[in-house]
Amino acid sequence: MKKRKLSIPKFIALGFATTILTGTLLLMLPIASQSGEITPFVDALFTATSAVCVTGQVTLNTAAHWTYFGKTIIILLIEVGGLGFMAIIVLMFLFMKRKMSLHQRRVVADVINADSLSDGQALIRYLIRFSLSVQAIGALILSIDFIPRYGFLKGLYFSFFHAISAFCNAGFDLFGNSLEGFTENPFVLMTIASLIFFGGLGFIVWRDVLTFRKNRKLLLHTRLTLYTTFSILLVSIVLLGISEYQHGTFAHLPWYHQIFNTIFMAVTPRTAGYANVNYAMVSPLAIFLTLILMFIGASSGSTGGGIKVTTVASIALYIRSKFTERDVSFYKRSIPKNKIVKSIMILGFGISMVVVASIILLLTETIPEGFGIEYILMEVISCFGTVGLTMGLTPNLTMIGKLVLIVVMFAGRIGLLTFFMSVGGHERALEPSIRYPEGNILVG
Repeated sequence: MKKRKLSIPKFIALGFATTILTGTLLLMLPIASQSGEITPFVDALFTATSAVCVTGQVTLNTAAHWTYFGKTIIILLIEVGGLGFMAIIVLMFLFMKRKMSLHQRRVVADVINADSLSDGQALIRYLIRFSLSVQAIGALILSIDFIPRYGFLKGLYFSFFHAISAFCNAGFDLFGNSLEGFTENPFVLMTIASLIFFGGLGFIVWRDVLTFRKNRKLLLHTRLTLYTTFSILLVSIVLLGISEYQHGTFAHLPWYHQIFNTIFMAVTPRTAGYANVNYAMVSPLAIFLTLILMFIGASSGSTGGGIKVTTVASIALYIRSKFTERDVSFYKRSIPKNKIVKSIMILGFGISMVVVASIILLLTETIPEGFGIEYILMEVISCFGTVGLTMGLTPNLTMIGKLVLIVVMFAGRIGLLTFFMSVGGHERALEPSIRYPEGNILVG
């Protein structure tokens, strides 16, 4: 009897799940913890999921709980999760000089959002070269500060750990309080922010931009991504600058340090999760903007999460078209209808997942005095967008809370459509096979 192959969404979900489980078992080993004891399964699972899903949310302090063995396992999981497990598989095939099957090439193309099967393997090769090069450069730049600060070996380890974590938009740190101790160190802040930006922009976009001088053209996806990304970034910097100046968040710093810290606050919600400030102390507008930025996330085909900037841009263009009575278009190119439908589905699934997870956590978790619903929303949207920012809930999560957020992180990393299709949906769900006569309803 012919074996039935797993669907692409199920294959992707299984690949990430297997990586997470492997990481969990390794992190449970006594050698991985400072105490020499076995780390509880749920905490190890939460950490492994957070690493593979490049989130940065932790129930255990990374710097205090894990040994260098445990920290190395975490950074390897981040690398695999950031590049995608299929990148590692392709790398193995290249070393063994073996050809990939048609099904494997389809999975590769789907994982990295390549337009064609032939483009998938080539993009994976570029992805690996580009990623390792940027991470190495970032680590060398960080070592200029970290080696004098921590000594050669520890400084070098810290440099590579945080370069990988920042580029993969993971947000894991070895300082114990993220980057709150670097508010007066623009060198480190801007290096980390640059790595976050490089990783969150997307490999297809970077390949397009870096070959522009040769090809003299940019893909529509690249143009839309760059336009939307810089628009969101500029608006975020201006609004955060105004709100935090009025709130006095950085009032103790000179004006130029305030600018650098504001820029960092606008960049890190792109799904990086590094915090240069205690978010329990920022303005209400800053929290609201951060929630929005985390939900939007990074670019398609990048190391980041969220519903993605092109999803938001496609929906915005669709709304604009209804007011102007034109096609959904950008830069004199029409956006395909199926992309609009997919964008709306992603937005709907994203809102639904955040709402359901928030309701559960509001029932199971305790909100401290002085906080409101933002205490829960920050946690849920942070996990959904694979960001890692928190207002202090993560270490105090109940068992149910941890399990719910593990699912949210997993769905946020592999993609909402992939997640729902992997647990019972079908790849042809976007094209219904049964159509009924139209009826009329009142809306609005």
